[in-house]
Amino acid sequence: MSWLKKGDTVGLIAPSSALGEFDLKPTLDMFTQMGLWVVEATNIKNRFRYMAGTDKIRAESFNQIIKNPDIKALFCLRGGAGATRMIDMVDFRTLRENPKLIIGLSDSTALQNAALTMAKCPALTGFLPLYDSKDGKIDETMQRELKDALFANKHEIVSGVCLKKGKVEGEIVGGCLSVFSLLCGTKYFPDLAGKILLLEDVGEKTYKIDLMLTQLKQQPNFDKLAGIIIGQFSDCVIKDPCDGSVDDCIKDFTCDLNIPVIGNFAYGHIPYRHILPLGVKVKMTASKTACSICW
Repeated sequence: MSWLKKGDTVGLIAPSSALGEFDLKPTLDMFTQMGLWVVEATNIKNRFRYMAGTDKIRAESFNQIIKNPDIKALFCLRGGAGATRMIDMVDFRTLRENPKLIIGLSDSTALQNAALTMAKCPALTGFLPLYDSKDGKIDETMQRELKDALFANKHEIVSGVCLKKGKVEGEIVGGCLSVFSLLCGTKYFPDLAGKILLLEDVGEKTYKIDLMLTQLKQQPNFDKLAGIIIGQFSDCVIKDPCDGSVDDCIKDFTCDLNIPVIGNFAYGHIPYRHILPLGVKVKMTASKTACSICW
C-alpha cells in the first residue's frame, strides 16, 4: 500500500528527546527531494532536561499538529526518551478522527503503539531523520528504504533466519523492547491476539532483556500471538557469565511456542535496517530457505 504521493504534507514532531545540536537542514532537504511539504511542531526547538519541552508542551504541540487535516504523516525527529511521559495527555480522540501515519524508531515505540491501540492509527517503524543523518545529509540507503516504504504499492522484505517455521497473517506490534515493556499493564499496550510481535533493543544488559521478555510472556493473549520477528539487539552486554547471551534469552523466550519465529531480522539500532508497518496486516513467512514480510 502507498501511504504518500508527491505534493503531500508531512509533520515533524518531537515527542521524545530534544533537538540539541542536530541540524534540521538534511531532513528538510530530503523532504524537498521527495516532493513533500513540511510543517514543524511548535516544540521542535524546545528543551526541558533531556526532552523537547515539558510533558505538557510536547503533548500540546502534538495535539495541535494532528488537528491539521492537510498533514498525512508525522515523523518523529529523535528517539531517546520521554514519549511515555506525555501519552496520558495526547488527544487520541482527535487522532482517531484525523489518523496520521507515525514514523519513528526506538522511543517512538511508545507513541506508535499507544496511537495504534487508542486510535487505530498505523505506523512505520525503522526510521528517524536525525538518527539517520550523517555528514550533513540523510543516509542514501535509508532514504531509498524510506521512499519505498512510503510510496511503493507492494512491499516484500526478505531478511533474517528461521527459528520456527510457518506462514501467518497479522498486524505487527512492538518495536524497541525496553520501551514496549513500559506499556505493559497500561491501557496503551496492544491486544496481542492474532498479532505479530516485533522486538529489538540497544545497550541493555542481557539479564534485563531476559526479564523484559518474561514480562511480555505474562501479558494477556501472549499465547494467542500469530508470530514473532526478532530484530537486532545491539551492544547488549553480558554483565555476568551466568546471565547468558541474547541468543540464550531468545531461545528461552521462544522454545515452547508453536508459531513462526524469525530471528536476526535487519531491524533495530543498526546503520542499515528495514522499515516495517505497525497496525497493518502483513504476510509473514519463516522457512529454512527464506524469511519474508509482505504487505
